[in-house]
Amino acid sequence: MELRTIFVLTGLALFVFILSGCSGHSESGKRNKPLVIATTTIIADIAQEIAGDRVEVYGIMPIGGDPHVYQPVPGDARMIVRSDLVLLNGLQLEGWLTDLVRHAGGTRPMIEVTEGITPLVDEDRRGEPDPHAWSDVRNMHYYVENIVRGLLKIDPEGEAYYTGRADEYKLKLDELDAWVREQIETLPDERRILVTSHDAFRYFGEAYNVRVMALQGISTEAQPQTKDVVQLVQTLQKYDIPAVFIETSVNPKMLEQIARDAGARIAGELFSDSLGHPDHEGGTYLGMVRHNVRTFVDAMKIESMTGK
Repeated sequence: MELRTIFVLTGLALFVFILSGCSGHSESGKRNKPLVIATTTIIADIAQEIAGDRVEVYGIMPIGGDPHVYQPVPGDARMIVRSDLVLLNGLQLEGWLTDLVRHAGGTRPMIEVTEGITPLVDEDRRGEPDPHAWSDVRNMHYYVENIVRGLLKIDPEGEAYYTGRADEYKLKLDELDAWVREQIETLPDERRILVTSHDAFRYFGEAYNVRVMALQGISTEAQPQTKDVVQLVQTLQKYDIPAVFIETSVNPKMLEQIARDAGARIAGELFSDSLGHPDHEGGTYLGMVRHNVRTFVDAMKIESMTGK
């Protein structure tokens, strides 16, 4: 029996136990607010922006967690059983976590917040969809609309409230998208090259005219091979790329070694699959994008000025 099957069966047994003893309600027998589960910190942040104080939003992923390889804990199971709505990224980001959620039982709606987006695909991995759609700010309109759709399934009385907050957030997204374009335009074409640990910024590259390279593919599950390491070192040297960027949710050691071998420097840390701590600029989606763009642009401007 495969390990995944064993885990699912064990999880199902746990769900049955929890369902028999977990109410998730107040003493009056009614929960004060609907409970919405979001699988990633990015989705949780946007859901909270739209939902305001009408619902409780719980994010499964911890800050800095990697959704590609995340292992659910019993507390996640308890929250899913209690939930009224589950928000998933989709596009295969959550992997077998999706199966775990679907086997929780009950009739709660599940919304894939990327619905409507035409995904980029990874030709190196049999055409699998690239799940990192959030790195193109324009795609977040779909996230917002799908979150509103989910909220209305569990709280239709809040339609005016949710749509109003969604419209305000979309305006912020449009302003952010314009700002990103302005910042990238300040870089010469030869310095619009972003090298990271794993391929989480392809949508960003397509949207904002940046060449993106990475050591690993779209998922961190696949470990890079020796040929991948050698190829990236050679590429950095061939194109005289002076700087690379590590990610907060990916072990940086291998990319640091590649940078040393290629004579490049680590120019900063980016948020890719997870937001940062709430007291950091990267603690929200809007702040995360600003941090990433500012870190990239400032570093490559310095490299352009030094003439390397």
